[in-house]
Amino acid sequence: MGEATFKLLDNIGQELVDSGLISADQFAVVQETKKNLGGDIGHILIRKGFLTKDQILEFLSQRLNVPFVTLTDYTIDPDVAKLVPISLAKKYHFMPLFKIEDTLTIAMADPLDVFAIDEIRAALKCSVQPMLSSAEEIDQLLADNYRILEGSVKGAEEIEIIQYGNEGTEDVADKLKEIASGSKIISEVNRIMLTAIKEEASDIHIEPLENTVKVRSRIDGVLEERLILAKKMHLPIVTRIKIIGGMDIAERRVPQDGRVRAKVGGKRVDMRLSTYPTMHGEKVVVRLLSSGEVYGIETLGFDEFQRKTFEDIILKPYGIFLVSGPTGSGKTTTLYAALQRLNSQDRNIISIEDPIENEIPGVNQAQVNIKAGMTFASAMRSILRQDPDVIMLGEIRDQETADIAVRAAITGHLVFSTIHTNTALGAVTRLEDLGVEPFMTASALVGMMSQRLVRKICKHCKHEVEPDPVKFQALQIDENIKVYKGKGCKYCRMSGYSGRLGLFRVIRMSVDIKRMIVEGASEAQLNEAANKLGIKELKEQGVARIMDGTTTIEEVLRVTNVDL
Repeated sequence: MGEATFKLLDNIGQELVDSGLISADQFAVVQETKKNLGGDIGHILIRKGFLTKDQILEFLSQRLNVPFVTLTDYTIDPDVAKLVPISLAKKYHFMPLFKIEDTLTIAMADPLDVFAIDEIRAALKCSVQPMLSSAEEIDQLLADNYRILEGSVKGAEEIEIIQYGNEGTEDVADKLKEIASGSKIISEVNRIMLTAIKEEASDIHIEPLENTVKVRSRIDGVLEERLILAKKMHLPIVTRIKIIGGMDIAERRVPQDGRVRAKVGGKRVDMRLSTYPTMHGEKVVVRLLSSGEVYGIETLGFDEFQRKTFEDIILKPYGIFLVSGPTGSGKTTTLYAALQRLNSQDRNIISIEDPIENEIPGVNQAQVNIKAGMTFASAMRSILRQDPDVIMLGEIRDQETADIAVRAAITGHLVFSTIHTNTALGAVTRLEDLGVEPFMTASALVGMMSQRLVRKICKHCKHEVEPDPVKFQALQIDENIKVYKGKGCKYCRMSGYSGRLGLFRVIRMSVDIKRMIVEGASEAQLNEAANKLGIKELKEQGVARIMDGTTTIEEVLRVTNVDL
């Protein structure tokens, strides 16, 4: 219950007696308790068992002429919840209930807070009608409908830090002693990380604002606000993160990077930590790399034709296979699936990654360490002296790495790598930009693939919607097909989406494509040749997923960059 609302009873307590809710003797006991022990009349009445919380709230409702609502088992319309940002709801401790025309009705623990109501009205640009309710019930509805940062200090203790920064195990005990005094900050940081891990977030953003600190998590590729903290929490939280990441806690003027390994419920999680100085303080991003099970080829989302093409490519004895797509599109996951398929006693598989996202038993994995001189290019030279059959190169970034990778492919090694281009065939142009001769590219390449990740519609709130003619036309979809969306519910954090799936374009090198590369054909010409071979583009794959009700038109438009 709102403290300010309860304290109103201190001024109108006698009216409880006049209304017959309590006796004069009971009120005398309450006043004596307040005099000796302090506190407000409302909480004393409940502790003494004279009145229940609901009885007090109903009395205040009548006395203040504000309607009282019980929120137990109350169902919130997702469209109404979407009107209110989580930060605003948390700041003023209210829950939107329903909206009729231009008036939003909200449940508040303190409906007399006129300043809060004014700010809510200004922020939402509509009239606001407050109703009185229990603070506990409001908290429960906020948690159910917004998936606010959950967990207690006890839950946060499930995280066990097992390695700090670049230190050896002998230094860990000393470091733990240094930070043991800040138990509240340790618990808060652990709680933020634990919640993000449970929600399968890929990144945590801790962003200082002028008067507050915003915490956001990237879930299914999209940032979602999780928590608003007091500004005074910023420096202690950043310092704690710097300590566990092995960074300089005294340096706030330049960006820093660190890392930490933790165990959460017996599962290892690697975290890459990064700070960046802004005008309101240091911004922190935590990349979460969960050492979970490696996906198999059959779970990636290929159709039958794509799966067969993919397997044909990766089973080649030598050559280079390139996977392209933007950051966060699942390229490494795809290459891990390929390594898992090839992993056997008779193959020597070596990888150089930045960073190692998952451990694969039987694969010799190493990580880039620029400070120590371990770059992709230097590692590739060493790998070639290790008698490899299969090499996974995390990314082709520069001319030296590209040249070594292509030569390795030509000389009898199977090389997998990623490359940052928007299309599969763009990999050819990118290699040429990096100085690889067209005839070398044609000889080395065995296949190319581009991919994107689209969010799946939440199965709990999926419903049919009216088609948008403009969007249908952009994707060239028949307007008679059924399309679906998610309304937004507690299972999908009001987003309407839950989980992701891949869209792929897999191209196996043909004689004609090789010849065209040697002749210097443009990407458009190569694309036309691939289309003639029946290789579907990403947009077509996305349309198929729209038609089977797996994803939305908006998602396909977002990841394929189709202009409206």
